[in-house]
Amino acid sequence: MTGTDVNPERILVIVLGSLGDAVLALAPLAMLRAHHRDAEITVLTQRGNVRFLSKSPFVDRVDVRWPQTKLVDKAKFIWSLHQERYAMVYDLTNSAESDALFKLMWPLQPKWSGGAVGCSHPHVDRTRLTLHRLDRHAEQLMTCGVGPKEGFAPGLSPLPDLDWVESVVKDHTKLTPRHHGIGEPFAFLAPEGSAAEPTKRWPTARYGELALALEARGIQPVLVGGPAAVELAVEIRAIAPKALDLVARLDVFQFIGLARQSILAVGSEGDMAIIAAAAGAPTLAIINPNETSVRKAAPRGTATVGLVARNFDTIRVQDVLAAARAVTPTILEAQTS
Repeated sequence: MTGTDVNPERILVIVLGSLGDAVLALAPLAMLRAHHRDAEITVLTQRGNVRFLSKSPFVDRVDVRWPQTKLVDKAKFIWSLHQERYAMVYDLTNSAESDALFKLMWPLQPKWSGGAVGCSHPHVDRTRLTLHRLDRHAEQLMTCGVGPKEGFAPGLSPLPDLDWVESVVKDHTKLTPRHHGIGEPFAFLAPEGSAAEPTKRWPTARYGELALALEARGIQPVLVGGPAAVELAVEIRAIAPKALDLVARLDVFQFIGLARQSILAVGSEGDMAIIAAAAGAPTLAIINPNETSVRKAAPRGTATVGLVARNFDTIRVQDVLAAARAVTPTILEAQTS
């Protein structure tokens, strides 16, 4: 029997969530790839994450068949998982939904790492749900013998490896600001957030004021986000018409490439701010501690800062610019005439 005849060990990694979750999952996926060098790694995720995860060097296959609503479809899916004979399942989502998947696989449950009751490798730290996702993932893998034995101190867990992204984009001109009509230097503004939860988002009007302040300093404001931010961008441009609206116009690969060239990214704990920070952009996150845990949700990267206030109305544009100076010192320098 030759080496090519041997079936590789199969590993399943559960990454249910948004694109920001998928980007952060690259950190534990890289650790798993290093640990299971010869394994076939499959990621169970949402359809919106397929293109990004399937292109990464840490994933062999992407499965999008969960969740199912019909009982017969659930049964077929569970049967197919049994047929795959996964040697190990790493549940990086640790949600009621992923725990339910573990229960449905009874009585032939594979080795399983996560928070599900009765799994073979439980992550039972009582504080785990208060940790930043990167810290939680690293601690969970440490309990499975993945990564350094001593683990990582909180805040020092590995960041996602995004160095492979540029190689995926065939037309590299799409990674240049000029291709998208962006003037340099430029800053990304990500006013994303649910309209139903305005307390989690800095007021749209303030983003407009910030765009004007950036323009006054010779910095091009560029609006980014998903479809939910389309109306917000319209409101901002009513205040700052020169702001460039690229909301829902950049794919994740283009955004990462451009973020690395930005002078600043401003947002909250949403996907765009998370991805920009992970890409290495100087990132300022404006967070309401009454609505979310700063320790758990703040974007993390090589240059990030959080601006926290219990009342968003008290955060002025001057406060944002002053806080941004911690990650991009030139932000307060007025344009010379």
